[in-house]
Amino acid sequence: MEELDVFDLRLLAAIQTKGDMTQAELSEIVHLSPTQCARRLQRLRSDGYVRDIVAILDPERLGINIIAHTLVGLRNHDDETGKAFRAFVDTADEVVECWSQTGDADYLLKIMVKDLGELASLIERLITAVGGFASLRSFVALKAIKRTTAVPIRA
Repeated sequence: MEELDVFDLRLLAAIQTKGDMTQAELSEIVHLSPTQCARRLQRLRSDGYVRDIVAILDPERLGINIIAHTLVGLRNHDDETGKAFRAFVDTADEVVECWSQTGDADYLLKIMVKDLGELASLIERLITAVGGFASLRSFVALKAIKRTTAVPIRA
C-alpha cells in the first residue's frame, strides 16, 4: 500500500458511506477544494483503492426474506469438482458471497433468496452440479445486528 495521507483517507471514508456525493459535498467533508477532491478521487480509483461505486438495495423491499450462511465441505478435492463448484457459484445469482476458508468446511456461502423453498431448490441444484458433498450446513439469519459494506479506515 502506497502512502495515503489524511485527505485520501477522509475521501475514502466519505465515499463509502455515500458514493453519490457531489464534489462540493466531498469538498466540505474532506476540507479540500472540489478540484483537488476530484483529482485525488480519480487517482484513488486508478490506483485500485476504489473498486466500484454501487447502490445498496434493500433486500426485504425486493422480497428477499431469507439470508443463509452455508458451510460446504467438498467430498472430492479434484480439479473437476472444484471447477464445477466454482462454475455453479459464479452463475447462481442467489449466492452473493463465497469464501474459501480454513476449518471444518471448504467454503462459506452467503445466500439470499425469497423463501425456504428457494433455498432448498438452490441447494438441490448445487448438489447436482457438484455431485454431492462431504458436508453442507446452512444457518438462516433471523435478524441483522450489524450490516455494513464499509472497510474500516483509520486516519
